Amino acid sequence: MSEVVDLDVLSNRFEILAAQQRARDAVELLEGQAAYHGDEPLYWVLLGRALAMDQRFVDAEHAGRRAVELEPNAAGTQITLLLALLGQHRTDEAVALAWYVVEQHAEEPDAHSWLSRALLARRRDHQDLLVAHQAARHALSLNADAAAFTQAAQTASLLDDDGEARTLLAAGLAHFPQDRELLLLSGRIRAGERVVGPREELVGGILRMSPLDTSAEADLGSSPLRWVRGRLFLLWYHVLAFALLAVVLLPVPVLVAVALTATGVHTALIVRSYRTLDAVLPGGYLREQLTDPGRGRNSAAAGAAAAVLVLVGTVLAALHPDPGPGVGDGILVLAAVVLAGGLLAVERALARLSVAGLSGDRRRQDYHLIRFGDTASSYRRYWLAALAGVVTVMVAANTGGDATAGAGMLAVGILWTVKTLDLLVHSRAVAGGENPWVTGAALSRAGKGRQAVRGRILGARFLLIMLFVCFFTCSLGFGIFIGGFIDGA
Repeated sequence: MSEVVDLDVLSNRFEILAAQQRARDAVELLEGQAAYHGDEPLYWVLLGRALAMDQRFVDAEHAGRRAVELEPNAAGTQITLLLALLGQHRTDEAVALAWYVVEQHAEEPDAHSWLSRALLARRRDHQDLLVAHQAARHALSLNADAAAFTQAAQTASLLDDDGEARTLLAAGLAHFPQDRELLLLSGRIRAGERVVGPREELVGGILRMSPLDTSAEADLGSSPLRWVRGRLFLLWYHVLAFALLAVVLLPVPVLVAVALTATGVHTALIVRSYRTLDAVLPGGYLREQLTDPGRGRNSAAAGAAAAVLVLVGTVLAALHPDPGPGVGDGILVLAAVVLAGGLLAVERALARLSVAGLSGDRRRQDYHLIRFGDTASSYRRYWLAALAGVVTVMVAANTGGDATAGAGMLAVGILWTVKTLDLLVHSRAVAGGENPWVTGAALSRAGKGRQAVRGRILGARFLLIMLFVCFFTCSLGFGIFIGGFIDGA
């Protein structure tokens, strides 16, 4: 049997372990003291927090209820139970308990902060988001600590008030420059890097202090993947730009020179961005992540293969002045397929990183939600590419058509199709009230009504329109590709 440890000393040791994200060690430390402090509410509060950190939320609920039995009117005991309920996604119970805590302890900043967190976890409608932000701001007015700044900035960001979110983030970091939660939150606020600068150095510092911090490791691990994703998009735009240039009927030597120059410039930009990122990451980390089969190896390999295909395809297409399809045009279409596969690989890896610390059932559900959100939020890039494709078609129509223009349109259509089918798969994988179309419809409207039905109708309508756009784009691109062949014959 372990020796008795004073409860104040035990509390201090727990806080140190919690700061280092050593949940398992914290649980072992506290469970060994149950025989000595079983009648102390603070002991059960600490144990409940440790169990929640270790993802053992049912056991955390038992600890929380025991704490409430011993001290029913204390905010700390009730918040421990609230934390366990949130971990089990019993959000209605958690919100009801949070409102009760606020009524009993209106001057306690933690009461308002946890009300905000509970409403944020439920997010049943737009009103939940608004009240969550109001509660977070009220908690901040009562006690301007790092957690209050984090919660207020997060809720502002979710309400799409990015200016206020950045202001709150900057104010929080001005007072707490090394706070872990604020630094990690900066990556989830649009243009948060304007406030913190290169985040990789900051997150790397967090990991050096707490090597077991899974959230910080996932954040840092996402940087190489985001870099690969950016390079894949640049290669895609490279194909579209060349397809547009190829129909301007430039002399063959000029077009070949342009293709080689563009490839050289693109390669130099890739090397420069690689060195820049490598300089702010821990030594050897970027190479390690890009060769890890579970992280960036597949997407990096797809990017390298696509780069070779784009180089060969653009040069061969430039050497083939006829409007009919040549080997280079076919290679460009193949490059588009490889790019689409690379983008899928990098988004899968990013989503797996985001859910790494969750339990089994919840990991699968959140994986699909994250994949849906990433795909939906990136449609703006695809609209820009589609606009480039439309311009290509207009120019091609005025010049009698060209197979390279058709290859460019097919590149647009291929990626549109892959992403739309991906969106369809992940929207169907999440059922019930967490279906993203349902929650999206609810959060975007302040009014009430048949949000579930409206959301599903909205989703079905959007997907049908997008599938039609994909079919139209691919058909048009294939028609130009084949039409060029017919005209050339």
